[in-house]
Amino acid sequence: MDTFRATSDTIACALTPDDLKETQAAWDKLLRLSLVSREEVPGGLRLIVHPGSADALRRLIDVERECCRWITFELDGPMVKMTASDGGEAAIREMWSPP
Repeated sequence: MDTFRATSDTIACALTPDDLKETQAAWDKLLRLSLVSREEVPGGLRLIVHPGSADALRRLIDVERECCRWITFELDGPMVKMTASDGGEAAIREMWSPP
C-alpha cells in the first residue's frame, strides 16, 4: 500500500478549468465503467474499482495528489482511501458522489 499524506490544510483545487474538466471526465468514466464499491469511512471515502482498472485509478490519484494536497491518499491496487480533516471530509464525499 502506498500512502501519500496531505501537505496542506487549505481545501482548494490547483487545476486549471480545462484540466479540471478533463480530470472530472476521466473520473466519471472510471467510476461509471469500473466502480465496484464506494464506502464512506471516517474522514472521507474508500473507492474500489475493478482490478483491471487499477492503473487508471493510480494515474488519477497521481493527478489528485498534485491538485488536492489537502487529501491523504492510501492506494492499494484497485482501492483508494481518501481522507481529510475538518471540512475536507464532506468535500471528498461530494467530489466523488454517486452519479
